[in-house]
Amino acid sequence: MSSASAGQVEALLATPLFAGVDDELLDGIRTEAAIADGSYAFEPGVARREGLVRFRDVADAEEIVAQGTITTEFVVILHGQVQALQARSGRDVYRHRDYGPGDWFGEVSTRSHHPALATYRADGDTLIAVIEARMFARLYAEDDTFRERIDQGYLDNLALHLRLSPLTRELDEQAIAALQKGAELVSYEDGDTIVERNEAADCVFLVRAGAVAAVVDSHGSERTLAFYKGNATFGEHALLGNGATWPATYKALTATTLIKLPKQAARNLSAPEQRGLVRAANRLLGKDEVAAATSANAEDIGSRRLLDELFVMVERESVKGGRALVIDRTRCVRCNMCVESCVAVHDDGIPRLSKVGTPVATDEVLITACYHCETPQCMLSCEYAAIRRDPQGRVRFEYDNCVGCAGCIDGCPYGVIRLVAPAPPPPPPPSFLQSLPLVGKLFGSPPAAPATAAAPARDDDAARMRSIGAGGKLNQVNGKTIKCDLCAGLPFEACVYNCPTTAILRKQPQELFDPATARRRGL
Repeated sequence: MSSASAGQVEALLATPLFAGVDDELLDGIRTEAAIADGSYAFEPGVARREGLVRFRDVADAEEIVAQGTITTEFVVILHGQVQALQARSGRDVYRHRDYGPGDWFGEVSTRSHHPALATYRADGDTLIAVIEARMFARLYAEDDTFRERIDQGYLDNLALHLRLSPLTRELDEQAIAALQKGAELVSYEDGDTIVERNEAADCVFLVRAGAVAAVVDSHGSERTLAFYKGNATFGEHALLGNGATWPATYKALTATTLIKLPKQAARNLSAPEQRGLVRAANRLLGKDEVAAATSANAEDIGSRRLLDELFVMVERESVKGGRALVIDRTRCVRCNMCVESCVAVHDDGIPRLSKVGTPVATDEVLITACYHCETPQCMLSCEYAAIRRDPQGRVRFEYDNCVGCAGCIDGCPYGVIRLVAPAPPPPPPPSFLQSLPLVGKLFGSPPAAPATAAAPARDDDAARMRSIGAGGKLNQVNGKTIKCDLCAGLPFEACVYNCPTTAILRKQPQELFDPATARRRGL
């Protein structure tokens, strides 16, 4: 290792973060830095690889990482200063804080692969150390001192995470600070029980890293109702009324860390902020604002009645999950009303239904519509908490967390999820003079469309940074994932309801291969 690189490594290890860390781990950092700068001598026959610790000079105003970027880098500042700028939809950029020598950032992305929570930009010439996720994971897992410092640093900057969580993103800074003050970081090992079914629900959990399953006993065995992974929340029903209990037993599926937000901390917020929190909780639970506002008893929204809904709809198979959507070819007249009805009930005008499918022996076609499976593989495949099951049993997307990675498409065994291109931004309306007939063209063309998220307009202090969703992403997502949502919010499935010949219907998949059953039902 060159003397300059050696000096940088020792400067890194001299920061407060590494004080008292095990010598063997510190030697591992030295080795990884030597591999990165090419000075490490590999044994004969050992394949060369990239080093996991490297150093980087950053120029003034240069972005180290952009908000929403999927990164696996943990950064420690050795010299200079870095600004943390965070954008939220419909708000001006928020300057979270300035980081100086010895400070660090990126632990959330490195731990849970969540997109970067802010844009980090150099304020003056800056030197940083970049530690890749594999080395960071080893330090975090093997050294208690290092882990405690990282966890405390995360709690100190918890506002970064809360501002982008679908549950708390509408809150103002005072409310965010109040929730942060009452928050607690809790950790569980694989298989640990977090809460038991029927216990009083007095908090909401935000998954920082790991995975959680909600399970119930069913005929002597466990049945999974839902999964929650990094950046997901669960327990939102606790915020909606009194007497709430947990509808299932929640268990850690792997080493998991959670943020526990006490219900009392939410109760201490101002009335407008409480209402905003309740709106977000209702939305995450699949309750639209009209249904919530017209409930006969507002206190009962978060009570046992709501909690029983998840159990009944999923555990008792009352939801249409696990049932196939089929078209009887002997009845179908090719009017296309099923697809047109699907288009009509979705605001984006994109059909969730395709008549392309798999023909089966009973003269029916198994078409591409979501099964809302008992154990949704798409949910397990999503690393960004963009898929959740609501109390009605529907498996649905949480688009603000979606990064367009298409992992759910790969995870779905039935091929019923697809990626569609995001709609282009609408052109700005013409001015009054430009809208005048005949003479309007004399006043010039309408103003150009606003800058897209891929190339946002902004000045030197980033005052024009804006979020376009996907957890506050500034860069355009690859597309929007869509699938059948069982016409959420409607009392019927539009395709089935509007078919003039009753050719399209839901049925158990095994019935597709049982002609005797089909004959008994007159199919």
